[in-house]
Amino acid sequence: MPADAAQHPLQSDQIDRLVAVFYARLRQDPQLGPVFAAAIGPDAACWRRHEAWIAGFWRKATGLDRSAYEGNPQQVHSANPDIAPGHFDIWLSHFRAAAEEVLAPEQAAAIHAMATRIGRGMRIGVQAARQPQGAPPVLS
Repeated sequence: MPADAAQHPLQSDQIDRLVAVFYARLRQDPQLGPVFAAAIGPDAACWRRHEAWIAGFWRKATGLDRSAYEGNPQQVHSANPDIAPGHFDIWLSHFRAAAEEVLAPEQAAAIHAMATRIGRGMRIGVQAARQPQGAPPVLS
């Protein structure tokens, strides 16, 4: 577990609330809302399942529950042609706002730092997946 997350641990219900607020924001975003709606599905039940799955990701990432998530988010995001590298900056902006809304300042800063590292890696992975075969990597 990253040191910043260990110093400001979250409870399961806080992660659930963070994920719910984040996805409420994301659904309203003119760029990301349609991308996620197409990937997740049209109805509330689809969104609840996805949010529960992502809350599991954050429980595992923060060390709260190591068995809460199984999957490969990099593979899922890279395989979706509607996801662009630039989407991760928007995603991170919504995540930060949601964290600041529902968590104590120290907790929000810690999970935002973790999300920034994760988002950076995801952006790089998606960019690499979009590169033509043999093209030099984009290092931004």
